Amino acid sequence: MDRISDIAMPRFLDIEASSLSMDSYPIEIAWSDPSGAIESHLINPYAVDEWIDWDYNAQQIHGISRKQCREQGVHPSYLCSRMNQVITQGEILYADGGAFDENWIDVLYSAGSSLGHAQFRVVHSDAVMLPLLMKIEHDEKKRWQLYETLKLEARAIVKERHRASVDVQYLIELWKLCINMSEAV
Repeated sequence: MDRISDIAMPRFLDIEASSLSMDSYPIEIAWSDPSGAIESHLINPYAVDEWIDWDYNAQQIHGISRKQCREQGVHPSYLCSRMNQVITQGEILYADGGAFDENWIDVLYSAGSSLGHAQFRVVHSDAVMLPLLMKIEHDEKKRWQLYETLKLEARAIVKERHRASVDVQYLIELWKLCINMSEAV
């Protein structure tokens, strides 16, 4: 039985970046709303003089070129404004990139917001998934094994990867698997 409609869905976020270097910056961001609808934007790196880092190996992974970002991307200030409109101050968005995603939000808001920082928090998605599985499996090692199995199941549902909206959909599907399993107990 699918009972997730009675439970508030957390909001998820994913970011694709120019590289994994210290000089990297976000080039695509997606987030979900409380109903699971996903909003996604490419970001124009040419709008920020300092955003010159680019890794062609990363481009091969995510499939996004600098040219595509320039032609289809939004200005960082527009994106910060948009996110501030739809994400409540103090709200938590869950991302599986951990410190990378937190850093890229900081980089975005440093470039695109007069505040210089986001008014929401980015927390690793494990923090919202694993507590659900504690209801099922008390042994930490077995719980992590179960979690890895559910990740594989979620990847089977969402076959694509390395685009922000697709990766947010993966996190939504993973959360649904975790919540359905925890509610079945």
